[in-house]
Amino acid sequence: MRQLNEVASQLQAIYEQALRETNRGRYHEELWKYYGHLRTPAGARTRVRFTQDLCRLARFEPEGKVILDAGCGFGAVAIILMLMGAKEVHGIDIQESRLGTFQQMIADFGFSTLEAHLASVEQIPYPGGFFDMVLSNEAISHYKDVDAFLNESARVLKRGGKLIIADGNNGANPRIARFNYELWDRFENGPPGIIEHHHIVRPYVEARAEIVRETAPNLEEAVIIQLARSTSGMVRSEIVEAVHEYLRTGKMPQSFYRRGTCPIEPYTGEVMEQHFHPAELARYIEQFGFRAQYYAYFGGAGGNPFVRLVNAIGMAFSPLSVRWARAFRIVAERL
Repeated sequence: MRQLNEVASQLQAIYEQALRETNRGRYHEELWKYYGHLRTPAGARTRVRFTQDLCRLARFEPEGKVILDAGCGFGAVAIILMLMGAKEVHGIDIQESRLGTFQQMIADFGFSTLEAHLASVEQIPYPGGFFDMVLSNEAISHYKDVDAFLNESARVLKRGGKLIIADGNNGANPRIARFNYELWDRFENGPPGIIEHHHIVRPYVEARAEIVRETAPNLEEAVIIQLARSTSGMVRSEIVEAVHEYLRTGKMPQSFYRRGTCPIEPYTGEVMEQHFHPAELARYIEQFGFRAQYYAYFGGAGGNPFVRLVNAIGMAFSPLSVRWARAFRIVAERL
C-alpha cells in the first residue's frame, strides 16, 4: 500500500487547486463546505488514513484493482483510491449536483482512471464480476432498497471480492437510535431548521404536497394535505400514480408516516440516516452470498495514538463494545 504522506500530499495538491476562489460557480458550493479541510496537510492525511484503514481492515490492496464507490458523492474517497494505485475507480450516485462536480473534476484534472455515473446502487450499470471491491462509505444509510444493493454487489463482484461498508448510523447504540428517531420526525414533518449538522429546508410532507398540487392543481387544499400525509415513503412517480388513482376512484392511499420509520425524500428517493445494528446487518448480508464480519468503530483517522489504541481494542471486542461505538464497519467477502 502506498505511503500515507505521499498520497496525502497528492490529495492536498488536488484540492488546493480545485478549491481556488476562481472555481466558485464551476463546482458545487458544498465542495468548499465539506472538503475545505483537504487543502491542509492534517486534513488530507486524516482522509487518506481513513481510507487506508478501511482497506487494511478488509485486507484489501487497492493497487491494480477495479473498485466501485457506491454513493460516491463528490468523489473524494474515489480520488484517494486512485492515488493509492487502483487500476480503475468507478463512482455512482443519484445526487446530480454532487456527481456533476465530481465529473467536472475528472475532466478538469484529466483523471483517466476515474469514472462517475448518475446511477442507483439498486441497478449498478456494470457487468457481472467486474469489480474487485465495492465500497459503501457513509452511504448505506441513504439507500432506499438495501436488498437490491446487496444483490447487485454480489453480482458485480468477482469471487473473493470485498464489500466494505462504513457508516456512522450504528443502531446498536441507543443514543444514536434515539437521535435518529427525532431526526426522522423532523425530516418528515418539520419544522425547518438545523438539527446538529442536518439542515432541514423543507419537510418531506410539504414536498409531497407540492407534487400533488402539480399533478392535480384543482384539488381542494384539504385534500392535497391529506394526500401528502397518506403518501409517506413514496417517491414522485408513486405519488403521481396515487393521485391519479384517487382522481379515478376516490380511494385515498394509506401510506402514513409512523415514528420509528425512516422517511424518504420524494424527489430523489434518498433515505435520511437509516440506522443498522451491525451484527444483524452482517448476518443479513451473508444471505446474499457473502461471508461477513462486523466491527465497532470509535475513530482514529486523525492519527491520535490513544484514540487509535482505543479503537483497536474496541474493534477486537466488537460484540461487547458495539453498543457504545459511534460507527461500524462491515467487511464481506464474495463467496
